[in-house]
Amino acid sequence: MSDLLLSIRTFVRLCERPSFSRVAQEMHASHTTIARRLDQVESHFGAILFHRTTRRLIPTPDADRLLPHARAMLDALEGAEEDFGPARDQPRGTVRIGVTTALGLYYVERLGELMQRHPALRIDLAMTDWQRDMVEDRLDLALRVGPIASDLLVAHPLGSLPRLLVAHPAYLARHGAPRSAEDLAAHQCIAYAYGDTPARWTIDGHERIVGGAFRSDGSEAVHRATLSGLGIALLPAIRVAGDIAAGRLTAVLPASHIAPLDIFAVHPAHKRLPPRARVLLDFLKAHFPGPAT
Repeated sequence: MSDLLLSIRTFVRLCERPSFSRVAQEMHASHTTIARRLDQVESHFGAILFHRTTRRLIPTPDADRLLPHARAMLDALEGAEEDFGPARDQPRGTVRIGVTTALGLYYVERLGELMQRHPALRIDLAMTDWQRDMVEDRLDLALRVGPIASDLLVAHPLGSLPRLLVAHPAYLARHGAPRSAEDLAAHQCIAYAYGDTPARWTIDGHERIVGGAFRSDGSEAVHRATLSGLGIALLPAIRVAGDIAAGRLTAVLPASHIAPLDIFAVHPAHKRLPPRARVLLDFLKAHFPGPAT
């Protein structure tokens, strides 16, 4: 890649993550090198692109004007490389995808098949239960719970993810099993939430505020707390099906209706989905663990 193209790529990342040190670490370059690349872009276009202070890097209106052109240029270059390079016949390179914990663990167990078919493919998995910024984190794809209302994202429906109320048999032996959703008010409910926001479960069409002595913003922590007998939890069926089959957890109120989660794979609207990411998207659709939408 020419010096100017590398400098333009650096400019784009500085717009997305306005920090010399963060971009330098990401691009494996020194702070001075990143600053020199920005100087080159400013000199080439004859514009001041950032106001620089000792603590902040602030894009100027000219940077905002240049950014879509720079992204389109890099996207076109990537597309040409894929059309004329080795990726034309065999997708290669790194796909960065953001996933929730439950779905991430599910798909990881099945990635061997994909990697065997496409040995030049590399998967970079960013697993968290909270929504990541796709541009800042350079994600090619991310999984989201729908509906998707943003014009900045292109959404591909994957399917619906069933959920179950579960508890450890020892907890139910101590406290008894609820016979109706109203009985949950008298139980320790393990909330998948954070801070002061009340946890709400919609059961049989009625929303109820639930709570207990333990809550977490991570589904894996909720899962483990349930296995330890701390209370009743609402978790994806894919996460607890094995526990129920093995007797480690028991389904609670199994006849009640709990709406599934509609899951979408999304990618930034401003960026063409490269073939390597399209291969992964097709894999996500083919192996989705719930009914297709």
